[in-house]
Amino acid sequence: MKQSAKVAFVVPYFGTWPAWSELFFLSCGKNEIANVLVLSENAPPFALPDNVKVIPMPRPEIVSRLAKATGLKLSDFSGHKLCDFRPFFGLAFADLLSSYEFWGFCDVDVMWGDLKKLLTPDFFESTDVFSAHAQFFVGHFTILRNAVAANNVGFKMEGWRERCLAPATLLVEERLLPRAVESDRTLRLQRSKSLPEELNAAFGRVGVTFDFKGDVAYLVEPDTPVVRWENGSIYYTSIAGKTTEVLYVHFMGLKHWWHWCLFKSDAAGNECHFFSRIGYGGAKTPSALRQFPWQQFFWLQSILGNFKRISGCLLRQVLPVEIFLRLRRALIGHNR
Repeated sequence: MKQSAKVAFVVPYFGTWPAWSELFFLSCGKNEIANVLVLSENAPPFALPDNVKVIPMPRPEIVSRLAKATGLKLSDFSGHKLCDFRPFFGLAFADLLSSYEFWGFCDVDVMWGDLKKLLTPDFFESTDVFSAHAQFFVGHFTILRNAVAANNVGFKMEGWRERCLAPATLLVEERLLPRAVESDRTLRLQRSKSLPEELNAAFGRVGVTFDFKGDVAYLVEPDTPVVRWENGSIYYTSIAGKTTEVLYVHFMGLKHWWHWCLFKSDAAGNECHFFSRIGYGGAKTPSALRQFPWQQFFWLQSILGNFKRISGCLLRQVLPVEIFLRLRRALIGHNR
């Protein structure tokens, strides 16, 4: 791992790694400007690039580090609950971050584009906190300076103790952290502009997120784009035919099995990867999404998605919460 990188993304992970996370690590390898520190009991079962370092760390140690950093008495919690503790990663993993000027948190249901177009010398000199959203912080891509003010700003979040101690994930890093950063005048905050504005630029400093209905989140006007990863860059092509390079693609809502029918375990060898409302692969242009067979494929997926939502609501009403959560985790097979 090259220690010349100024920023390290911290990725603690509980449980088994889903097959699609291979794409995240593939995209990391095209971004030597950043390192990725994976903290987990289980190493990802894929070939990993040199800038990804797996640090074996048992789940109890991760929880213990977070407890020590926050001063809270913590018991075990889900992998998704880790998100609420992201503002404190700079303290909890300080020994692993000592050689970096910046640290960040991200999700693994993403493919990065060309990060060096964001992480320029001017960025490092003029920024203390960056998040790829115009209004709030996003858990899938936020960067903080590895300094006292940024590492301790989490303690300024209103109600952080109660929310961190709550069993459910409460979006602490996305909703509370930005308010605390905004109130600290010593921290220089940068954000992306709105998604429509960024898509009008030559390079959009923003990620494209697909929601659970296959739509692109944060767009004012609906669109049915195709997003393409090609040789380390991400391109968004709208239904109107305009193509814009963006920072990353976040396939948050496209993780059911029916979104990955065309994915193969050797996908890392492909030069291009396509994402759209139908999930991974398939249609390579927005116009194809409205034609046979991809239009019909999307209709079938929508039926499956609605069935899953309705059956989930019914089970939640009749089963105790803990049993319902265990059943859901077992069916999903991973925790992110």
